[in-house]
Amino acid sequence: MEFLVSIPFDFDKTTNRTGTHSQKWDKYPADIIPLWVADMDFEAAPEIVEAMQSRLAHGIFGYTKPSHDWNQAIVDYYQQQHNWTIQPEWILWVPGVVASMHLSCLAFSTQHSHVLTPEIVYPYFHTVPVNCGKQPYLLPMTYAQQRLRIDPSRLSEVPTNKAKVMLFCNPQNPGGCVYSRDELLQLDAYCQENNLILVSDEIHCDLILDQDKKHIPYASISEYALTNSVVLGAASKTYNVAGLACSWAIIPNDTLRSQFKAAMHGIVSEINPFGYEATVAALQKGHDWHAQLLNYLRGNRDYLMQEFAAIEGIEMLPLESTFLAWIDISALNLANPAAFFEAAGVGMSVGKDYNDKRFMRLNFGCQRAVLEEAVARIKRALK
Repeated sequence: MEFLVSIPFDFDKTTNRTGTHSQKWDKYPADIIPLWVADMDFEAAPEIVEAMQSRLAHGIFGYTKPSHDWNQAIVDYYQQQHNWTIQPEWILWVPGVVASMHLSCLAFSTQHSHVLTPEIVYPYFHTVPVNCGKQPYLLPMTYAQQRLRIDPSRLSEVPTNKAKVMLFCNPQNPGGCVYSRDELLQLDAYCQENNLILVSDEIHCDLILDQDKKHIPYASISEYALTNSVVLGAASKTYNVAGLACSWAIIPNDTLRSQFKAAMHGIVSEINPFGYEATVAALQKGHDWHAQLLNYLRGNRDYLMQEFAAIEGIEMLPLESTFLAWIDISALNLANPAAFFEAAGVGMSVGKDYNDKRFMRLNFGCQRAVLEEAVARIKRALK
């Protein structure tokens, strides 16, 4: 009998990213640790690198169309990882999740319709409707039980008479909340009542750190959700291949899928062959690397929670998922939080970009030693 041996991956290994035109590392001078954009500092799984090297060896990189086998890889992934049965023909490949959000607003809303979007969320959720010529209406949020999520008790405050589309983020970015089935069913009831199409960004769904939490694809919760939603996903965040620009949109409804495809024409570029190869390799062969990554990220999260709990004026929200800490700094009364922490040598994302200026977002998808140095710098600055 053959036994598969797990090969330990060294997440403590430091790889110099300067000189690679990295958005993350080129933003700041060398004396500032960049802990901002959601881009990890770990090398990709060896299986992904091997798949790309094999494709590179061919030497020709022309236009590439997705194969049935690649669609099947996504089908198998959802069945195995999320217990959701989908069909290959429901899948459309798109260069990025943000592109799919734009396409959804263009495809499913009329000229004067509104788009509902979370009040506190990844910045593109607020700019996408505007870019598409739509008025965004903000869905109220709550921090109850220290979980940042849409507040169902206040949804009646939002005018919906002109709304066609709701943008949704699960797991939530920046708060890391993993929506429960009951919470999703509340949103589903709201969408049914208001005849809404929900577009669910689930790009962080495989980065759940709390082992008692489980991601539930939105379209799986009801028949209405199945036929009135778009589920967006990618390997990019989980497997650190965002630069390869490859994602998917799952649209079970034939009419909605046709409308989405029509919106793609002349706008969406071809996906490069390396994006396909990396994505399929991640879904089919990256499980061991992924499991080790989650353990490492849990350690980083727990380290941050412990350290920040001892720093007066800083409170990190408990984090159920992602590698993005959401940190309340309001007690520090800083006039310019970004400048303060950058002067200390740490570059983070400012909360005002997510529509809550009381917070900063810190990316802990990095080596533990880097994180320890960042914490030490923050402590020195606050003495």
